Amino acid sequence: MKILAFFGGARKHRNTMSMLNYLLDNLEGEKEIINCYDLSVSPCIDSRYCYKHRACIIKDGMTEIYKKIDEADIIIFASPIYFFGVPGPMKVMIDRFQMYWAGIKRGDKPENYAKLGAYLMSGGGPSFKTQFTGGGLELSEALKVTNTKKVGQVLMDDADIVKDLDQRPEIKEKIDELALLLSVRK
Repeated sequence: MKILAFFGGARKHRNTMSMLNYLLDNLEGEKEIINCYDLSVSPCIDSRYCYKHRACIIKDGMTEIYKKIDEADIIIFASPIYFFGVPGPMKVMIDRFQMYWAGIKRGDKPENYAKLGAYLMSGGGPSFKTQFTGGGLELSEALKVTNTKKVGQVLMDDADIVKDLDQRPEIKEKIDELALLLSVRK
């Protein structure tokens, strides 16, 4: 089983990465983490090339990412929330998922989900109703457009106050439950 995780945080050793590592430690298979801050990916230029071709007109780091997504069995997004959305480097990459969406126009978009997926998000502030709404919508749609069935998510609020995942047993429990959902094959 191939597990592809996208990490969207600027800080590589904080709560979002701790959540991701904890989840990956509870999954069996070949695992790869792509750090969106390390990518060489240009923004979508809306050329509409992908409306007729299962590719992007821009030839950059996304070419390899498309291949990895296509080969993955499980896709995971792990991101902090920056002003109600995912950070810029992750957003730039997700915008390039237009190539998958354009499968509707090309007539080659699969009808059934082929992969399982989930997302993890951390927010610095105390819990409030819409804290994860924007980022959650974006990551849910990113999973859907890549032919990935979302089986769950784990949201960690108050991440700026509580610095360590080990101090949040309720979050670890939710990640354990998510790992079980991701481990169930169709």
